[in-house]
Formats: sequence, structure tokens, C-alpha cells
Amino acid sequence: MNPATGLPVDSIRELVPLLPTELRENFTFVYDSRSPFRSSISPGYPRVILFTSDARLVLTFIGDEQKAGADLLESISFDDQTATFTLKSYLLPAAERRGTQIPPDAMNCGRCHGADPRPVFDSYPHWPGFYGSVLDTFPRDRIGSEEQQRYRQFLAGAAKTGVYQGLIFPPGSPVSPYLNPRHFRETSIEIDAKILSFEPNTRLGMALTELNRKRIYRKLAAGPDFAAGETELLAELLGCKHSAGPDPNAVRLIEQQLDRQNSERRERLGLRAQDPRLSRDDMQELAFAREIAEIDRVAKRANADRSDWSMALEPGSWALFDGILSGIYDGKSYYLKEDLIFEMLAHLSEREPAFRPYFVVNDAFAGLGRSFGHRISLGDARKSCRLLRRAQAQL
Repeated sequence: MNPATGLPVDSIRELVPLLPTELRENFTFVYDSRSPFRSSISPGYPRVILFTSDARLVLTFIGDEQKAGADLLESISFDDQTATFTLKSYLLPAAERRGTQIPPDAMNCGRCHGADPRPVFDSYPHWPGFYGSVLDTFPRDRIGSEEQQRYRQFLAGAAKTGVYQGLIFPPGSPVSPYLNPRHFRETSIEIDAKILSFEPNTRLGMALTELNRKRIYRKLAAGPDFAAGETELLAELLGCKHSAGPDPNAVRLIEQQLDRQNSERRERLGLRAQDPRLSRDDMQELAFAREIAEIDRVAKRANADRSDWSMALEPGSWALFDGILSGIYDGKSYYLKEDLIFEMLAHLSEREPAFRPYFVVNDAFAGLGRSFGHRISLGDARKSCRLLRRAQAQL
């Protein structure tokens, strides 16, 4: 309802200025989509993705008011109690007056988001089809230059009109809301957390990953063999006892899967074999094959389906990294595993008070006012090994 008129909101153009400031200042743009409305999305009229700071609510709509899908609002919300994402679509009155007919496949959210819905979003630091597709900016190379040119044309034109004019572009960057290319470093994928305000893709990915790990735990815990082996599986992820680690053959298989997935993402980014610095645009998960093999082993031992754990569109993807550098403790890597450790120990400490002292949460962005970045203290978690061994002995 529009409070100024007392009438139902008629269109997306009318809706956007009425939304909370939090949504209007947290947004990113998609110019090349794999959604059913891909033909209505272009560099000149990109799709808009709005999100709350914790990503518990995401709204999205197309920008071209003359194309199929105009004035259709889609939402993704997260419920902490059930650890589920809910997808909804709303056809606004302006679209109904035009006699807009949304094709059935476009209204079938499960086609892309899955039967157990989750957002479709690539892992840090590359988001093909999004503006700011590489580290939320426009590197000084062929792809970055082309993308920046298109984005500046959008800023000078359509961005000032229609559904876009109600957005709040943060001041301080010539390519707002993205990072000033002058701050991009060719030799590093690490970005100062203090400039997260100009990294909407990174912020959205970090927040969604924190929610999705709750969903992953729910699916893992639903495995018929999980309850009987929960403490043993957690002990293995923590490295409580000496072991040879995952089978070398399993690690090699993961490496092969990652190589294939990496090639597919490079292709979607538009990279060519002759482009310089190809390794800069590799998936970060390539460095975590061993950790991924351990995650895979946990899923298999729990007899849990992990085919849709990633938010990547492709089934079975290992794109899980959110970009927070927090996975090293005592010289050992817990990258990607730490999300499972967090959720498993959180639920175990809720049921067993003896484990509560070992579930200590750190804030990766302490003092920066971010609603995400909650990480488990791996040092404290490791101290639970004695209790975990005792629990296993009692089974």
C-alpha cells in the first residue's frame, strides 16, 4: 500500500522509493542472466537485486519496463527456525493491466533454485553476468574495460530513470555501488574489509553463505546415518585424532571436478586462453581440494544428499567459498570445513551443555557494523576433542 495515496502499489517504479533504506542502498546489477527472463535483461537495462544487510530478504526485478517480466517482483526470504529459503513472486497491478502472461517455466522457481530452494549465486571472488564481476570492480584488462564501459553508459542513462531512480547509490566511487577500479590490485584477491560498502557482490555472497550453511546442516542432519556418527564426524573435521586424511583418490576426483567447474566459470566470465593473468580468475576452491574431500566424506558417511549444498546453479558444484579469510588455525587449514564445524558444534552445544564452552563465536568484521561474518573460534572448538572422544566411547 502506498501511504501517500492509500492505494495498492501499482508498479516497481512506484514501489522502490517506498522500500526501507536498507534495501535501497544494498543492491547489485545483473546484465547477463541465466534466469527465464534472460531475454529481458541487458547491459543497458540490468536486473536489480536488492537485499537486507543480513540477506534474510532479497528482492529482484528487471529494469526494462517494456520487456516481458516487467513489474514482476520476486523475493527470497530465510526462516531461521526451519533453516529454509522461501521464494515468492508478485505480479503488480501495472503488469496485470497490460495483460502480462508469465510463462509457466518462469514461475517455476524450483527449475533453477531446486526442490529445496536456495539462492543461485556464484562463490567469491567472481560473479559472471554481474556488474563488478571480478572482485566487485572493473580490472584494467579486456573484460574489465568492456564491462566498465557498459556500466558507465548505464550510469549516464537508464540508471537515472524508471525503476532505478529510487536506488541509493553510495557516494565515493565513480562506478558506485562498486569499487573504484583505482583501488584494485592486480596481484591480490584480498580486499580491505573497510571498503565493503563498495562490494555489494561480496557482501551478498558472505551473508547468503552464512544462511546457506544452516540449510546445509539441516540437510546433513537429515541423513539417516548422521545421528549415530555425529560426534565422530565432528571430531574428524576438527582433526581431533591423527589420521591419514581423505583417500588420495578421493582428493584427485575432487581436483578433477574443480578443474571442470573452474573451466566452466572462466567460460562464463568470457575469458580466452590468450588472456593474461588467467590464474587470477580461478575459483578459490581449487586450493581446498583436500578440505572438500573431507566434507564429501562426511556427507557420504551421513548418507546425506549434498548435490545442492552449493548456491551455484550447477548440481554437485563445490563453489562454497564466501571470501572470509579465517580458516587457518595452528598451521592447519579448516577452510570450507569451518562452516560445517560451526553448525555441528552449535547444535551439539544446544543439546549438550558440556559442549557450550567450546562454541565461541568470533566476528570477522568486528567494529564495522556488519550483520554477517560470524565465525567459530577454531582454537576453542578444538578443545572439545576430549568430550567428543568420550561421547564416541559411550556409543
